[in-house]
Amino acid sequence: MILNTLSILIMAYAVVIEFSILALGIGSGFALRRDRYVARFRRIEDLLSSDAVPPVSIIVPAYNEEVGITESIRSMQMLKYPKIEIVVVNDGSTDATLARLIEAFRMVEVTMPFRDDIATEPITAIYESMLPIPLVVVDKVNGGKADALNAGTNVAQYPYVLLTDADVVMDEHCVLRAMRHVVEDRVRTVAVGGNVRPANGCEIAFGRVVEAEVPKEMIERVQLLEYLRSFVASRPAWSRINALTLISGAFGIFRRETLAEVGGMIPGHLGEDLDLTMRIHRHMRRSKQPYRVTYAPDCVAWTEVPSSTPVLRTQRIRWHRGLLRAVRDFRGMLFNPRYGSVGMVGLPAQFFIEYLAPIIEFAGWFVLPVAFLLGVLNVAVALPLIGIAFLVGAINSLLALYLDEVYGYFNSPTEAARLIGLAFTENLCWRQRTVWWRVRSILGNRKRQEWGNMERVGVGNLAARD
Repeated sequence: MILNTLSILIMAYAVVIEFSILALGIGSGFALRRDRYVARFRRIEDLLSSDAVPPVSIIVPAYNEEVGITESIRSMQMLKYPKIEIVVVNDGSTDATLARLIEAFRMVEVTMPFRDDIATEPITAIYESMLPIPLVVVDKVNGGKADALNAGTNVAQYPYVLLTDADVVMDEHCVLRAMRHVVEDRVRTVAVGGNVRPANGCEIAFGRVVEAEVPKEMIERVQLLEYLRSFVASRPAWSRINALTLISGAFGIFRRETLAEVGGMIPGHLGEDLDLTMRIHRHMRRSKQPYRVTYAPDCVAWTEVPSSTPVLRTQRIRWHRGLLRAVRDFRGMLFNPRYGSVGMVGLPAQFFIEYLAPIIEFAGWFVLPVAFLLGVLNVAVALPLIGIAFLVGAINSLLALYLDEVYGYFNSPTEAARLIGLAFTENLCWRQRTVWWRVRSILGNRKRQEWGNMERVGVGNLAARD
């Protein structure tokens, strides 16, 4: 009797989670519709010549990024934005990252004053480009990604900073579309996240994605579907109610003053982007300042995702350990009305969907078979619940694909068929793998692990490899 009840509760939990995700997708659909309506009356071309658009410093941390660093920087140079500067932080690379930058952009060492608002490892040198481009390279002692971003924030001269990765390629209007939200509400907007998409399989030339395609490798297609569910079918809804708990480290614009107030990123944290977003929420709520942490769905940034199982496993374990720490560090905000929608809805969703659900699903792998073998499982109830969870899970993926169609990146019927088929087959094999990795993150060691060991081929070489 106990085993049967436990089995039913596990499956019912899965059904509730899937329907909750579906509700997020529907809410995101309405939010996307509203954003497109507003964008019709805020032409990007008008913002290019507007004095209301504040300048932005782009911070690029780099550790052993010689393969793709120059391609990424060139893409940023071609961004259409009234006034930007690019600050590359070489975090003690042991490869030719710094040499590549110096050679490609004719860098010379300079003496430049900078702030020390946020404590970092020592800066050893600062370089400026002799070319007519706003590029600064900071060379510093290795301290990890968070420390590199903090150093770049100290050197940045503009009031808004864009924190990104060295393997990111941005659409030409990406920054402008994100900053539209700042222009519309400069007083309250302290952070803006972008729509991050896998670049694997795409044709990239001169720092731009010229042809978006679905990756041929299964491991990369699965990640594409995951990114669509997370960014297209989730973040717009969270942003609408100011409960966005995560601005991706691949693309996030922050008010520099606010970053300094919260102490920047925490070195050694495996989920530095999640932690930063939550500390901003907590700081603004405690100081009782009106604010918004928002999301720009039409701001697209492309990033290289893992193409091998060992690298993907390492990444996902690292991400989940970051989530575990965030749940612990911000537990005081959980269901606390003092923190508004992020405390009452956003953080609880992280806890029940991202943290607790994998544990319960993993337990179900053992409880359900044992209950069935002992003859105590109510099959008449169990099978419909399993079927509903599976079907709604597939619908969630299909809804993400539908919402993504507004951007029109994938027009080939073959590509669409690949992703539609994956929406059903993903739950039969790949999902279980991810669940196990998350459980491993709880059971495994917690040694310091920041930069990781992802072997990159460079965003400019992804299409050729596929």
